[in-house]
Amino acid sequence: MSQPVPHPKLADLRAFVAVGRLLAFAAAAKELHLSESALSRRIASLEQELGLRLLDRNTRSVSLTAPGERFLAHVQSAIAELDRAVQDLYKVARLEGGEVSVGCMFSAVHDFLPAVIQTFQTKHPLVFVRIVEAGADEVLQSVHSGQVDFAINYIGRTESDVVFTPLAHERFVLACATGHPLSRLHQVPWGVLRQYPYAQVAQASRNRALIDQALAERVGQLPPPVCEVQHIATLIGLVESGAAVAIVPQLTLPRDTHKVVGIPLEGPPVVRTIGLIRRADKSLTPAAQAFMQLLIDTGLRAD
Repeated sequence: MSQPVPHPKLADLRAFVAVGRLLAFAAAAKELHLSESALSRRIASLEQELGLRLLDRNTRSVSLTAPGERFLAHVQSAIAELDRAVQDLYKVARLEGGEVSVGCMFSAVHDFLPAVIQTFQTKHPLVFVRIVEAGADEVLQSVHSGQVDFAINYIGRTESDVVFTPLAHERFVLACATGHPLSRLHQVPWGVLRQYPYAQVAQASRNRALIDQALAERVGQLPPPVCEVQHIATLIGLVESGAAVAIVPQLTLPRDTHKVVGIPLEGPPVVRTIGLIRRADKSLTPAAQAFMQLLIDTGLRAD
C-alpha cells in the first residue's frame, strides 16, 4: 500500500523559499518577520514532512542540497503564481480589476445604457464592461447559461430560477417623424394606423405579440403594413425617414426628439416591465453588483 502524499504547510514552504533564495537564516527571518528559532522550526517541519533534507547548514553557511535546488525552483514558481492569483482576487474585490458582463435586449435602453457605462467607467476605470446584445429570449438564455452576470430584459419574471428586479413600466407609443402631421398631437387613437402607412416588427419579436393583442382589442383588422423588420432599431430608422409610423416601446425612442417623437395612445396604456434578471443560484461579483446597483440608482426614463 502506497504512503500518502505529503501536504506541506504554505508557511513552511514560504520559509524554505526565503532561506533558499537568500542562503542566510538571519536575512530570511528578518524578511519574514520571524525569529531565527521560529524559522528553523519551519524548515525542520518541512523536511520532516517530506522525509528529505533540503538544506545543508552549519554555523557559518547555508546551502541547498541537490533535491533542495530542484524543489526550490518548483516552489518559487508555484508561490509566485499563487500570489498573483491572490492579488488578482484582491483587485476584483476592490473593483480595481475584473469584468462585468451584461445582457441587453436590442429594443431596450439603447440611449440609456451608454451613459450608465460612462459613469461606471469613471468610478471604476480598471473594470472591463462587456455588453451582450440580443433578442429578449436570447438574453434570458444568456442568464441561464451563465454567459452574462445579469441582464436587462422584460421577460424572466415568471422563471422560478431567475430573480427579477423591476426598473420601470414602459409604455408603447406611436412613433413618427417630427415633420409628420401627427407629431404635434398630445395623444392619438389606435385607429390612426388605418390612415397612415405603418411598419412593424416581425412576429418572432415578443414586442409584436403585445402590439398585436392591443390592436385586436382596440382596432380590429388593419390594412397591410408597408414594411416588416426584424429589430426595433430598424423600425425607428424607417420612422425617422418619414416612410411610416410605428408603435414602439417608449425607451427605444432616441432622446434627441428633433427627428422622431413618441405620442401617447388613447385608452389604457399597453406596457411592458423592464427589469434586471439574474440567476437565483449564482452570486454576483463585486463588479456586477456595483453595475447593477448603478442601473437601479440611475433609473429609467419610462413613465
